[in-house]
Amino acid sequence: MEGIGILLLLSFKHVIADYFLQKSWMLKDKSIYGAQGGIAHASTHTLGTLLVLFPFYNPLLILLLSILDGVAHYHIDYIKSNYWKDNALTKNDAMFWMVHGVDQFAHYLTYIFIATVLII
Repeated sequence: MEGIGILLLLSFKHVIADYFLQKSWMLKDKSIYGAQGGIAHASTHTLGTLLVLFPFYNPLLILLLSILDGVAHYHIDYIKSNYWKDNALTKNDAMFWMVHGVDQFAHYLTYIFIATVLII
């Protein structure tokens, strides 16, 4: 599979995991390191990456990259959530959306890294 195909699969997975499967109980504790909600959300990303890429590549490599995706996702969300919390940002603040955009960009950089590893 070419790089663009990998990115499309990971983008699809990202939208499903971040916007359709993420529940309010996952969101509320993301700024608390080790809290169940953030771990569950990141685990959804780990499993999603595993599921979309497993049929196409070496299973051990996909397992490692899926774990990397989950760990990266957890920490990116943790940093974003703490920035929002520390600065008392709400959805009515322009900075809230700027930080959200940087958060999404960081997730996609993770996917670019994964795709690069898989195509070389």
